[in-house]
Amino acid sequence: MPFDPKAPATGPMPTYQDRGDQGYKKSLGNFQIQMIGIGGAIGVGLFLGIGGRLATAGPALVLSYLVVSVVVYLLMRALGELVIHRPTTGAWVSYAREFVGDRFAFMTGWIYVALSAVAGVGEIAALAVYVQFWWPEIPGWIPSLVAAMVIVGCNLLSVKLYGFIETWAALIKVVAILLFLAAGIILVVAGDVFNAPTVASVSNMWSGGFATHGVLVLVVVMTGVVFSFSAIEIVGVSAGEAKDPEKSMPKAINSVVLRIALFYIGSILVLSMLLPTDEYSGKESPFVTALSSLHIPALAGIMNFVVLTAAVSGVNATLYACVRLLRNLAAHGQAPGVMSKVSGRGVPSGALLCIFGFDLVGIVLIYLLGAADAFEVVLSACSVFILFGWISIFVSHLGYRRQVSRGLLPGVHFKMPGAPVTNWVCLVFLTVLSLYIMFDFSNPHWYFSLLAGVLILVATNIGYEFSKRHVARNGLPELHSAGSEDSVPAVDPDDATASHGAQAPDAESTPTDGR
Repeated sequence: MPFDPKAPATGPMPTYQDRGDQGYKKSLGNFQIQMIGIGGAIGVGLFLGIGGRLATAGPALVLSYLVVSVVVYLLMRALGELVIHRPTTGAWVSYAREFVGDRFAFMTGWIYVALSAVAGVGEIAALAVYVQFWWPEIPGWIPSLVAAMVIVGCNLLSVKLYGFIETWAALIKVVAILLFLAAGIILVVAGDVFNAPTVASVSNMWSGGFATHGVLVLVVVMTGVVFSFSAIEIVGVSAGEAKDPEKSMPKAINSVVLRIALFYIGSILVLSMLLPTDEYSGKESPFVTALSSLHIPALAGIMNFVVLTAAVSGVNATLYACVRLLRNLAAHGQAPGVMSKVSGRGVPSGALLCIFGFDLVGIVLIYLLGAADAFEVVLSACSVFILFGWISIFVSHLGYRRQVSRGLLPGVHFKMPGAPVTNWVCLVFLTVLSLYIMFDFSNPHWYFSLLAGVLILVATNIGYEFSKRHVARNGLPELHSAGSEDSVPAVDPDDATASHGAQAPDAESTPTDGR
């Protein structure tokens, strides 16, 4: 039957409780949730990353985005089905624990924490590139440090402030892109129909060849395309702090298709018509490049301010997701106990300050390499992390569907189309793409992805063994509710069982229910 976003989930709500949800406040409204979804979908990958990809692949880059956008849509529908089943700040880490096992949750959580931390460095590196547009003499590490301090400080105050910043940053991006698309179309029409003196023309899309350097390049640039869509899944994390997730989440997720079509695909097409694609580069935003060619005073500077806002939004969004997943791991004894602390305002302050420390390390990288080069290195290193995170969502969704088919859990109306066949198709695609990225010898930084992938898999398996033994000896940390002295006592992992009766396939798993 057609999905009705106002219809409640079928059957009773599940009884599974995640310890990692203790202490948060339901502060995010429906509009904020939708804007967080938009903010996650529109970031540095669009405003900076597609410049170099356009120069490499030409207008045919749009085909790479179309392929990945289909996978992303199915990904978000799978995540949306899990979110309606049980909203949680632990998102796909919590679902991995519930439907696969503790080891898989540990790996999923730490892979995504590493991804978010590294991607955050990429975002602040891009931010420095934008500031240097106005003041090229300023070292890139200075604006990066200032931005990191301000954003972390705002996130320490409250989740409401995070939602406020992300909402307005997303609105600025949306309005700016819509205006850019409208202005670009007007320029193209003016040049082609009214013979106005402008280089903008539909013919720019094929004058140098639609696929400038061949079809194989469309696969090569997939790394950048995947990075463009990273953080789109953050909307799943925000469900745990939403006032009405059953209503807001389906709306936010269903709008992903429109955002992809209008902002990514539309932007690539308009940029390809405004200038020949070989005039773009990864050294500055392609939007700024296109507008600078018009020689209209201050126009490029205004657009640079917009993309600067996008970078701030990107740092803000990745930081938000990273600290909540890290806190979820800590609540289950899979990260240092200090990271489980939540302030009286409902902010995971311990995890937040820890990630800020990692950002400082990234700023040192920016100081040593320069902002633009640091962004490319980070892009190469973390794209495979993104794919691992997406793979875990599809795997967890398969586990959820298996429980539903056995009658152990009630289903929901908001279902992933074509599952489980689409799950397996996407898993094959993502696995092949991961292997390609790790062994793409044409990329001078190819070994970053391979080293990152191997190290994170080995490290997470070793780390899981250490954390399991630590919990067995010391139990789980006590969790204090926000704004009160009430605490959630530590649970003996030998006594803890999943409250809905689902068994994790990992024999070494020690699932907890947050009692």
